[in-house]
Amino acid sequence: MEALRDEFPDISISKVRFLETKGLITPERSASGYRRYSEKDLNQLRWVLKMQRDHFLPLNVIRERLGTPNKKSDSTSFQLPQIDPAIPPDETLEFSKEDLIKRTGIPEPTFSDLEQYGILPKRSHKAGETYNADDLFVTQIIVRFLSFGIEPRHLRHVKRSSDSEAALIDQRLTGLSGKEVSRAVSELAKLGNDLKSLLLRRSIHETTQQIEK
Repeated sequence: MEALRDEFPDISISKVRFLETKGLITPERSASGYRRYSEKDLNQLRWVLKMQRDHFLPLNVIRERLGTPNKKSDSTSFQLPQIDPAIPPDETLEFSKEDLIKRTGIPEPTFSDLEQYGILPKRSHKAGETYNADDLFVTQIIVRFLSFGIEPRHLRHVKRSSDSEAALIDQRLTGLSGKEVSRAVSELAKLGNDLKSLLLRRSIHETTQQIEK
């Protein structure tokens, strides 16, 4: 735990044990019963603590985001950590393809479709390249889309739209530096999301009104 103390001064053995009882970290045990924390365990613990401290997420939501939901929970909410496009993807956690499939239950052919359409990055599995927390969240979102009959091929326009928006924002960053870049990316991304939500609402209700007529 000393490896995390500089970043989380209030960490304690009792707190780590509590998180373990909640299924948020599962270290291996030696033959004599001692816990063995691997680098992967420490990274997951670091991520859990960050979600608590920086995003104020409750433990049940953090558990769900890790793909280890409480079997007693029947929650239909889908809450992600606060996502700021100005901040690079969280590389604290590392997942293999098998990890993502196991944690989300996504069918392997669907996973391959996500790579094919660019919704997930293509990784060299033979070279041991891994996915990050953002990739886990994307896969979880896709699983929710699947429950409505919406497949990766139906979401290609979302990828194209995000690529176009990223290119547009990049053009506006010329001449900016440091905090100005971060502030501009955050504000432009929020404006884009708000505009899309309003236009989507308008389109949906215009379509509904036409059907009712």
